[in-house]
Amino acid sequence: MVEQSKQWLCDALINLMTKEDFQDISITEIAQTAELSRKTFYHSFKNKEAVINYLCDQLFDQYFEQLLQQKPQVGEPMLKTTFDIFFNFWWRKRDLIQLLIRQGLFDHVNEIWQQKAIPRYQHFAAPWHVHGTPTQVNYVMALQIGGLTNILRVWLGQDQPEPPEQIKDLMLLAAQQLADSLNTNQIS
Repeated sequence: MVEQSKQWLCDALINLMTKEDFQDISITEIAQTAELSRKTFYHSFKNKEAVINYLCDQLFDQYFEQLLQQKPQVGEPMLKTTFDIFFNFWWRKRDLIQLLIRQGLFDHVNEIWQQKAIPRYQHFAAPWHVHGTPTQVNYVMALQIGGLTNILRVWLGQDQPEPPEQIKDLMLLAAQQLADSLNTNQIS
């Protein structure tokens, strides 16, 4: 019942954010929209930001589950599959991501993703993962996650974002150009 109440409160906040600014939404309003009491709200969440964090936590868990379903591959095929999962997953969630961007709440996605990704780093065996100290892994994850969340912000922050296949091809081209530049012994 606790998880169901959390979900109802989360859904209520999302519904309210489609109509008004996050800052203007009260706890009472969220609870009433969810048809729950303020007491239930405070048993579930500390504040409105905690609801957003819960939402972002759910999104990351759903994304990570899809990521883990792919078969390990070597090199470019793994990157293509990973990008395909990434762009298609977030494309299906674009209305919610666009709402978070409009409400100035998108940074919660990056924060939650960074917290949850590091402990799961070894569970997703990608050939581009660094095998190093926890500090080294933290820096590499910050680079990767920061890049991916900023792509989401730019891509889905548009009124008419490109289809996932188009943005995936663009990112694969960028990755290939980066790899090529690292493998070149000559400076032009």
